Order: sequence, then C-alpha cells, then structure tokens
Amino acid sequence: MSSAQIPSVHEMWSVAIPEMAFDYEPLLHTLLAISAAHRAKLLPDQENDLRPIQHAYIDTALQDHLPMTANLDGNTSEAVCINAVLLSLYTLYLRSEPSSSPYEPPLLWLSVSRGVRTIIKTVFHQFVESNSRLNPLLLAKPIIFDQGMITFKSSTKSFQAILDYDRDKEDFDERTLRAYTESIEYIEGLYAAMQSNEPIWVLRKIFTGFPPMVPRRFSELVAEKRPRALVILAYLFALGKRTDDIWWLHGIPEQEVRGINSILPIDWQWAMIWPLNLISDGSGAIASSVGFSLSN
Repeated sequence: MSSAQIPSVHEMWSVAIPEMAFDYEPLLHTLLAISAAHRAKLLPDQENDLRPIQHAYIDTALQDHLPMTANLDGNTSEAVCINAVLLSLYTLYLRSEPSSSPYEPPLLWLSVSRGVRTIIKTVFHQFVESNSRLNPLLLAKPIIFDQGMITFKSSTKSFQAILDYDRDKEDFDERTLRAYTESIEYIEGLYAAMQSNEPIWVLRKIFTGFPPMVPRRFSELVAEKRPRALVILAYLFALGKRTDDIWWLHGIPEQEVRGINSILPIDWQWAMIWPLNLISDGSGAIASSVGFSLSN
C-alpha cells in the first residue's frame, strides 16, 4: 500500500491498521474487499468468483462508513480516516474491471478521494500532535496534506499551454480558472518530482494525492467533459504510468489516457501527443519538446 517501503509505514499497514479494523467494522469490510481483489489479481482463474465477494464487502463498508463522515469533528477516529484513504484507492482499482461501455471519466474516484481531504484536514494537526498511529503515513515525505494546502510546487511551467489554448472559446469564471491553474500546477509538481528521480513510492503518493488536493470545481469540469479538464487528467495518468508497478494500479494509467483520447474533440488532439507517447514508450522526457504550439 501507499509508502509501505518506509519501515514505520510498513509496520502501520501490517499491525496498526488490522488492529483498528477490529474496532471499526467498515474498515474490516474494506480490508476484506481489498484482500479479495488482490487474490483475484494473483489468481485470475478465480476472478469471476471473487468479484461478487469483494463488491459485497465494499458495499457494506460504504453503507456503514458514510454516516460516520457526515459530522466530522476533532473526535474523528484514526480508523475512519484510514478507511477513507483505502476506499479512495479501491475506487481507483475498480477502473481495472472490464467494461464494454464507451469510456467515461473516473468520477467515482475523484469524488471519493475528495472526501479524504475533508477528513484529514479536520484531524491532521490533532493526529500529529497526539502521536497518532497514522503519523508514519501522514508525515511520510512528501507531506501532501497540511492545512489543505499543496506543500510542493514546481518552478517550471511545463504544461502552461494547456491553460492558454483556446481560452477565448471557454467560459472562465474565477472558480474555473482556479481549478485549472491549481490542477496544472499540481501535475507540474509531479512532473518535476519525476525529473528529479524521486523514488516510485514518492511519485505514487503525489499521483494519488491529486483528487483530494485540487479544487472541487475540477471534478465538476471533468463531469462536464470539458476538453481542457480531460487533457489535464490525461497528463496526470500519463505521469502515473511511471508508478503503476503495483497490483491495484497496474494498467490503469494507460487505459485512462487512451480512454480520454477517444472522447476528445479533434481540435484538442494535439495536446494528447505527449501523454500517448509517454504511456507507449516513455518518450515524453521533455514536455516542451512536444510542440505545445498555440497555433495548433
């Protein structure tokens, strides 16, 4: 799981989280759903039998967990917090399930992950000061959550052309501009971390931290299938391809980039050259070399 390469975090996942699950049943059901999903990955011939089992566990987990998040305060438990994190990862894993329907963006992942921000923002400093059992994860570098602010940014503007292209053809109110700007700044930070050869587990933490940390308006723009928002999401997943050497993420970044490409209008296809190259053969080392020309 997230940041498990750090010994203290590995111990948290191996010991503290299972202990919490016996005191908070929704967390126990989430862990059982994830265990069934993992077994299905290890034993593909059992996948059809295990899928209804994992779905039943996760349905029960959600049914019992959501009421606990309705009235968050300083007494919110560690188990509620970590269950929200696990549910967000599980909804991302669900994108790997086969579907014959036309591509739709990962709105469930964006929505569920957004709840992680709400919960952690409420308890972050309380947990840190009280030496919470979740501190190894919360304080693992890079620290994503701290007073609801993005704690790392890039000094480069590698993807600024996404923001600048055809701005006169889209209604940009203040909320929309902020959503686009902060989302692009976030993926530029992830790209800079990749260029600096940060460890894979650091990159993965930044990647999965995107939905909680960008403005809620971004998810609304994706739901509206605005091309600019979809392109930003495609760049996130293209960068996430570097981190998909783990069972619950493997293959999903490539699937999402190709899916987004399939529904983009032709006048935005130029912006997909770089992410498509990156997921295909890794030839996206320098974003500025792809020809982000506003004349396209």
